[in-house]
Amino acid sequence: MAYHTNFQTIWGGRTTESKALIVWLIAFSLLCCQLFAVAKSSDRPNSNTHRGIVFNSYHPGKDRWKGPLHNELLFTWFTSATLAKNRQEYMRLLKNQQENGVKYIGYTYSSTLSCVRLPASHHVPFPERAIPPEAIKHSWIVRDANNKLVTWPNQDNWFFLDVGIREVQDAVLKRAIRNAKDLKANTLLLDNWYYKYWAPGDMEEPLWTKKCLSFLKRARELTGQNNLKLVVNTPSPPRYWPEFAPFLDGIAYEMGANPNRLKTKRLYEEELSSYEKVLAGGKSVFLYANRLTHPNGGRWDEDGRKVAATAMLVVPEDQPYWGGIYVCPPRYEVWPVGGWPMWPEQLGRPLGPRQWNGDTVTRKFDRGSISVTAQKEPKFNINFEY
Repeated sequence: MAYHTNFQTIWGGRTTESKALIVWLIAFSLLCCQLFAVAKSSDRPNSNTHRGIVFNSYHPGKDRWKGPLHNELLFTWFTSATLAKNRQEYMRLLKNQQENGVKYIGYTYSSTLSCVRLPASHHVPFPERAIPPEAIKHSWIVRDANNKLVTWPNQDNWFFLDVGIREVQDAVLKRAIRNAKDLKANTLLLDNWYYKYWAPGDMEEPLWTKKCLSFLKRARELTGQNNLKLVVNTPSPPRYWPEFAPFLDGIAYEMGANPNRLKTKRLYEEELSSYEKVLAGGKSVFLYANRLTHPNGGRWDEDGRKVAATAMLVVPEDQPYWGGIYVCPPRYEVWPVGGWPMWPEQLGRPLGPRQWNGDTVTRKFDRGSISVTAQKEPKFNINFEY
């Protein structure tokens, strides 16, 4: 049996009778698959879970996956716990994650920005996500050519810190590490970290990059002393990642499968090969889906499938526990599509590296293939063979 979809129009142009037949067949196949999942879940090999491409999958609310098949195959390697109302709620969330198999809990902390000063009446979420204004000195804040304090665009009290100053580095990092250890997290995820991408105020980009790299090296030193893994969330284009990857354990990225890079074979292959270089060094890559706002309105890749297809083109043949490529957040779909978190199980083991034919790149698996065509309006095809 072969199942093929290009996730474009598969419904239009059909009669009412044919649509009803399709609905009945889908419902019947879903029932059969659920029965098969229940019958076979006990003897399904656990090794397949390490091929998954999901992180941050555990959520006690609406995003949590249900059913024996999903619960067994969706395994979370790493999650950055979200904000909570208070410490008690946050610790309960972490406990639930650990009980559900999460091995690495990431505590997120801003690397280059102070915390926004909130009104006294405003509820302050837990835990602290950046160094608070009362803990910084004015001399730590970046200033422009007019000696004005530099803030995040359109924010009056969200300040950029001069992370090239050793005193600033130690104040931010030691506070973040102390918080992480207090919360029993074993990974520090530094947000808002820049490299060859942008600079605040009037500062030249090479100088800001130099300061941020100095901060990262200090972060590597201090997290190493405290037995913490180190991950950065950065807007830096993947082609630069091999230059700073040696100083950390993983890279989080919110612009994977960027529409601009998917326009040409050269740019898309550059992104793919950059991921591979980092993975080859034993570093993890965490791609966030559904984050980049499309210029024509809405969001690029609402359900994460384009980002997930990109991950599958480079996923190691033997996806390691740490040092693989993962995508977040999962989106639920019914079988046989099952949503992109199910693709590794459905497609099976990669049969080799990706291959280009013109502007289309394809990778074959035991039970199907994935293809992406790089052009002005990119296309992708997924073929499942059962």
